[in-house]
Amino acid sequence: PSPGAPTVERTDKDMVRLDHALRAWATASSEHSVPLKQAQQRIRRGEVSVDGTVVTEPRHQVVPGVESIACDGSPVPAGEHSFCLMHKPPGYICQRHPRDPSVYDLVPEHLRRPDLAACGRLDRDTTGMLLFATDGGVQSLLLHPTSRVWKEYTAVLQEDCSALRPGAQAAFEAGMQLADGLQCAPAGLEAVGASTVRVRVHEGHFHQAERFLSGCVHSHGVGSDAGLTSQVKRMLAEVGGTVKALHRDAFGALSDGD
Repeated sequence: PSPGAPTVERTDKDMVRLDHALRAWATASSEHSVPLKQAQQRIRRGEVSVDGTVVTEPRHQVVPGVESIACDGSPVPAGEHSFCLMHKPPGYICQRHPRDPSVYDLVPEHLRRPDLAACGRLDRDTTGMLLFATDGGVQSLLLHPTSRVWKEYTAVLQEDCSALRPGAQAAFEAGMQLADGLQCAPAGLEAVGASTVRVRVHEGHFHQAERFLSGCVHSHGVGSDAGLTSQVKRMLAEVGGTVKALHRDAFGALSDGD
């Protein structure tokens, strides 16, 4: 806790970091997303108080709506978060980009906010369920490896499922190691058609993410090849499958039909 920080009764589910609360307020009050570093700098300069006491530690935990937060004397309201689901079509990237078609261009005007962000990414040609949220805490919880939130995909292969190498399902369940040394978490693999499989995977135990991402850069230069969806394709390639189309059916308890 920060020196002089107020003491209140809190519950874990209500607490957020002070810098995240300040950034959300600043972003909602402007036309552009405010960098987290900018919020942290204002806190360290002593411009932010909690229940009348200046707090200079950006990671200090607060309960918006219970504790009164102010920045330069102006109240920082708790605000309401927005969540929405999209059925992503092919041909769109999951980053804001001035030239390439982006999923943010598809968000209805009345739902658009500078702090609305996709929870994870699907690569350009992958379709299916994409969750958007303004709550950074929820995004972190859903995407952090320790949360073990499962994602379910349907993959259409160029080959018949019988062409997959023997023991493919067992290799998925055991947690395979790819050719570059990337150790994958245990996953599920099930044939659901002549050339269609269902893959169930989460983002835990990907210890060599930096090595993995360095080999998965889009030619248009926007960034990594959507991490987990590229991971699914590489895992299927490891057992002899070539993905022709990939669709995300579920993200945790949420499904494409919700």
